[in-house]
Amino acid sequence: MSEPKPRKSDEPKAPRSFGWMAEFSDEHKLLEAARKVRDSGYTRTDAFTPFPVHGIDEALGIKPTILPFIVLCAGLTGLCTAALMQWWMNGVDYKYIISGKPFGLSPAAVPVSFELTILFSAFTSVFGMIFLNGLPRFSNPLFTNPKFDRATDDKFFLYVDSRDRYYNRDSVRELLGSTHPESLEEVLEDSTPSSIPKPILLGALLLVLAGLIPAMIVLNMRAGFSDLPRWHVWFDMDFQPKKKPQQSTTVFADGRTMRPQVVGTVARGQLTEQDPFYLGWDPSKLSAIHSPAATLVAFQGPASGSAAGGQPPADGQTPPASPAPADGGSSPAMNLPYITELPIEANSEHMKLGKTKYETFCSACHGYSGFGDGLVHKRAVSLLQDTWQQPTSLHADRVQKQPVGQIFYTITNGQNKMAPYATSLTPKERWAVVLYVKALQRSRNATIEDVPVEERNKLTPAP
Repeated sequence: MSEPKPRKSDEPKAPRSFGWMAEFSDEHKLLEAARKVRDSGYTRTDAFTPFPVHGIDEALGIKPTILPFIVLCAGLTGLCTAALMQWWMNGVDYKYIISGKPFGLSPAAVPVSFELTILFSAFTSVFGMIFLNGLPRFSNPLFTNPKFDRATDDKFFLYVDSRDRYYNRDSVRELLGSTHPESLEEVLEDSTPSSIPKPILLGALLLVLAGLIPAMIVLNMRAGFSDLPRWHVWFDMDFQPKKKPQQSTTVFADGRTMRPQVVGTVARGQLTEQDPFYLGWDPSKLSAIHSPAATLVAFQGPASGSAAGGQPPADGQTPPASPAPADGGSSPAMNLPYITELPIEANSEHMKLGKTKYETFCSACHGYSGFGDGLVHKRAVSLLQDTWQQPTSLHADRVQKQPVGQIFYTITNGQNKMAPYATSLTPKERWAVVLYVKALQRSRNATIEDVPVEERNKLTPAP
């Protein structure tokens, strides 16, 4: 038979000793005592003062921390990591030329290297400080002594820890006593029970369970089904007086909830679809043209099929557009009720604007004089491009006969190899270009009657 285990004694266990604490009335006595303890060889010591005391580190024998050196190493590690990472990415793993930057490292790598250096240093500073200070510490045995509360008021304390390798209870007591403190007391373990009272545990458990109730209610509402309406806290958005589409109402005489569009209003973004200023032709006169293909091309664009504005044919059909003539003449898109009068005033301001935009966007192909001899054409001729077709001369008879709306339409939507310029020029700028083109045509076909009477005598007859 096994021997019965001895029962634990009910006698209280002697409290554990953590060291000795001496109390002083001023910082000078504290410094003197700290130097004496330091000279005795004790290293696990600490001082507690209500304000910073100059020289206390030296008096306690505290050596400079190695944290700056650790942070320096971490910063250099971040710098090398960033440099190596960018060298590998840009020079080895994924060689890609960006803005002419060289492969590998370049001045562009400095910001990333700087950021990683700071990142590594910052994290090392924080976590290194926590580790070297032995944190976190949730309690201190000195807190058990009521006298220690005055460390933040008017008293100074010197503490020698029992974990010091030279610690001896009687020797430390004798050493601190020789410094003539106001009080000298041994720091003992807290004698209060360490176990948590059962009512507190029960209350904490109930709080945890109560905290789960809202989560369970939300989970049930999201995953379950119910034939009852939701529980509303504020009813303003869900139960406001309103009528939904297709419902009847007594507010209006016709009993309809959905209201028809007000006559004369234009929806946002649709103003350009019916205004001749933005189209170059008058949609209200389109019905006079009995050409389904012309109607389709007018609303889809002459070449690219992009919408030039307006609504599709009323019958909803999509008749095929006729192909453009091979001679580059009128296409079905040209058979539209173009406007014949400029919607902008023919003044010097618009003429200057049209000249500027023409020389910027048009002269490269059509030339500065409009004869189709621009730099692009000259370059193509010098390269002997046999497939190149000379740009249209703006002084050709068929171009001169075109109304201003047709020229605007061509600039807006493009034609043949000419790209559209609707995204490059505003409608006002396009009309200004039309004004300048008409001025170019007029200048090459002017008569003596076009010259003011007071200026005719200044002209020199041609040889």
